[in-house]
Amino acid sequence: MSTSKLLRSILCYLVIIIIALIGGVFWMTSNDRAIDYDVSISNSEVPTFSEQVIEFTPTYDKAATLPFTAGAIVDIDNDGVEEIFFGGGIHQADAIYQFQNGTFIDITASTQWTKQTPDKTFSAVAMDLDTDGDTDLLVTRQSGVWLYTNTDAKFSGIQLDLDFDDKSVPLSVAVADLNRDGLYDMYVSGYIARKNVQGETIFNQEYGGISALFLNKGNNTFENITESSGLYYQHNTFQGVFIDVDGDNLEDLIVAHDTGTVRTWKNQGDLKFRNMPNPTSDYFSYPMGIAVSDYNNDGLPDFYFSNVGSTPPTALVRGDLRDDQLLNKKWIMFENKGNFEFEDVAEKTKLADYEFSWGALFEDFNLDGKDDLVVSENYADFPTHLMPAWRLNGRFLIQNNSGEFAAVGSEAGVQNRLYGISPLTADFNQDGFPDLVHINLKGPQKIFLSNGGDANHLKIKLPNTVHSIGAKVAVTLDDGTMSYQTFVIGEGLCSDQSHILNFGLGQQVATAVSVQFLDGKTLDQAGSYLNQMLSLTPPSDAEPSNVTLGEETL
Repeated sequence: MSTSKLLRSILCYLVIIIIALIGGVFWMTSNDRAIDYDVSISNSEVPTFSEQVIEFTPTYDKAATLPFTAGAIVDIDNDGVEEIFFGGGIHQADAIYQFQNGTFIDITASTQWTKQTPDKTFSAVAMDLDTDGDTDLLVTRQSGVWLYTNTDAKFSGIQLDLDFDDKSVPLSVAVADLNRDGLYDMYVSGYIARKNVQGETIFNQEYGGISALFLNKGNNTFENITESSGLYYQHNTFQGVFIDVDGDNLEDLIVAHDTGTVRTWKNQGDLKFRNMPNPTSDYFSYPMGIAVSDYNNDGLPDFYFSNVGSTPPTALVRGDLRDDQLLNKKWIMFENKGNFEFEDVAEKTKLADYEFSWGALFEDFNLDGKDDLVVSENYADFPTHLMPAWRLNGRFLIQNNSGEFAAVGSEAGVQNRLYGISPLTADFNQDGFPDLVHINLKGPQKIFLSNGGDANHLKIKLPNTVHSIGAKVAVTLDDGTMSYQTFVIGEGLCSDQSHILNFGLGQQVATAVSVQFLDGKTLDQAGSYLNQMLSLTPPSDAEPSNVTLGEETL
């Protein structure tokens, strides 16, 4: 065979191999996007949405930072229409957008928001932290945790002086008033700084960021009480959520640890926590985002945790696990059985077998009284997610009458093949139906405005302060059934949702509302409530008030 013919043969074989590899990737990613379960939705209405795009693109420098970006819902001017906060990358400003006349407008300049350091903004939570009636923001960056105080829709920021591990970055923050002094305390999730990263599949070594629990001493000073509280644990941490798991009126702590387990910390009082067993205690996984719901309406909070799913080959993500150590790549769904016991019902609810995912949230998008689930997907550092054609769509799943979740993103018009970090939800157009935002890295932000429907709703607005964290709200319908929600801060991943609780009533009317705050105060109100918002404050502060949203009729 001549040299030229040999070269042509080699080139031909190389082309065939390359075509086969590309075809294989297309098949693999298409298979990853497939719907894994056949779930009946014959008695469920699929909500539909109209898509908009906000041209704000958070930058990402893999050599210098981590692949996350902040997103939070915040009502900066107390007009009842919430804004969106977006975190910027290195040498990129943050941004605040407002819904005006059917579209979103950049209002950052008018808020006087200034990013004092050129580093990346990882996360944000929005609360009235100084109890002056305006919503402030806590923001985490590579440089630390920043407090932005809101005064008449104008922000001023300071960096909090925290005793935080110098090899870690604060990826996110959970907030509660643990000692009932009216001040916000913080659990700051620590992730290893990019310059100190040694790998992404390290399970067994003492490696990773160190999270910290900070007790607020007043005047924006904090004491690190991590070790005395029992919470010290060195492991990369995505986020935590404070919530009363077992009904003892104490904020427990649910934490998602990368290359590890979910940790469920029971608050024992006196600022002490105890690590309790849960379904992930006997295996290893990659829990990332946390979504909270009482999905089966039994009065107990349940939890969804994202995971790497079916996307990566098992051999690629086992890392340093021994042969006798189990790895679970599937999505995780904790059903709260009471007494701090959980059952993983991901398979039962038809959620287990899906693909790689980040942040997630529960919300009743069709207002039928059952929470639905939205999950953000795609990893900027995965080779198979390099091209849009290879990426995942994100998942939009509605819950049917049997407590199973059906993937209906295509029918709903909700797809996001960008690098989604977390979904957000709020009612921007004030039609009573929740709208949806996908917070994206290295791409524009996607907005999905609900097209509405004929179902009824009732919104509950509690004071947006630490006093409301963990408050349990129960709504009674005219057929006697009950619906439950908890006031939660920081659901998703590096994000914060609307703090207005939206109860789907279907075709019914609400006849009573009950609120139980963690300090023992309760509030009960009876009446006939339909397509309106109740603004409720604890009895010691003011009498409850009934506020109807303009001429809203659905």
